Amino acid sequence: MKKKKILILSIIAIILLIIVLWVSGAIPKQIAKVYGTIYMKSNFSEMQLKYVSIEWSKYHEDYIITFQDKNSQIYSLVIGPKYFPIRIGQGIDFVKETYINNY
Repeated sequence: MKKKKILILSIIAIILLIIVLWVSGAIPKQIAKVYGTIYMKSNFSEMQLKYVSIEWSKYHEDYIITFQDKNSQIYSLVIGPKYFPIRIGQGIDFVKETYINNY
């Protein structure tokens, strides 16, 4: 009985921790980083883009993810929504245009 109670409390604690990390933005930020990096590498591999940073933008109400190419050109994209950021938005057109013109 005591083991069952400890197991249940442990599961509840883990669920609460996940909720806190999700609402605080730690988990969504990592989702945005992973998704953005995979998206850019799979669609623009010839550009040899490297992840630089990601931050929350109050103005856009989305994350801003930044990459750098082999020529030190910086590309910043908006990725959202806040709690499940898997939509690339503003900034992708510039990357596509650069890709088409140079590769």
